[in-house]
Amino acid sequence: MTSIPLTEAADGMSIDEIAAEAGLPVRTIREYQTIGLLPGPERRGRVGVYRPAHLGRLRLIGRLQDRGYSLAGIRDLLTSWRDGADLGEVLGLVADELVHLDEPGAPITADQLEAIVPSLVPARLGDLIATGVVAPLDGDRLCVPSPSLLQLAVDVLDTGFSPDDVLGLLATIRGATDDIADAAARLLAQPPAGVDPDRLAGLTTKGRGTLAHGTGRLTIHTLGHLLGLDQAPDREA
Repeated sequence: MTSIPLTEAADGMSIDEIAAEAGLPVRTIREYQTIGLLPGPERRGRVGVYRPAHLGRLRLIGRLQDRGYSLAGIRDLLTSWRDGADLGEVLGLVADELVHLDEPGAPITADQLEAIVPSLVPARLGDLIATGVVAPLDGDRLCVPSPSLLQLAVDVLDTGFSPDDVLGLLATIRGATDDIADAAARLLAQPPAGVDPDRLAGLTTKGRGTLAHGTGRLTIHTLGHLLGLDQAPDREA
């Protein structure tokens, strides 16, 4: 049977189609939904419609099973993960497991990373590290400074884009964040004469959070404009 490209699957798949694409019996798909491993389909009238995110979840479950995880263990791992949630939840990460206290990052092993992005790890691990999305720690441990960006990589790959496409996007993001951080650092390193040191320290601490939030929101706004997602209907004169 011919595989369904994920770019076409974006329009939706029936339970028979997603079962065939995942190489699973229909009854297994239903079992995964019953035990909470797989979200239910979207409803289109009486028909259940499955999206690329469902197929991505099934593939992740399969990779974790190949690594020896039981269904119960996978269910525990994915309990707090919902579509669009932070990948840190998928890895079962909690606050006291974070690597950096000041700028928290999520610890992960190379095997865990391979289970999540097998098209990038281990073959393109060096390229992924170069984007800053993961950073080496000690032994086989890595740090994920922004699980959300790793989640973005997973979503883009699961939609059908190539590893080169993903790495190119991540490299562009890295370059932009370097420029933003450099500009902010230069500004803070040359405060006006007579500035209150406590206020400067407060700005340095609070400013990082507002900078991150603000640039994220601006990116969303600009992307929506470029894709025509934020255009209001023309009003009559």
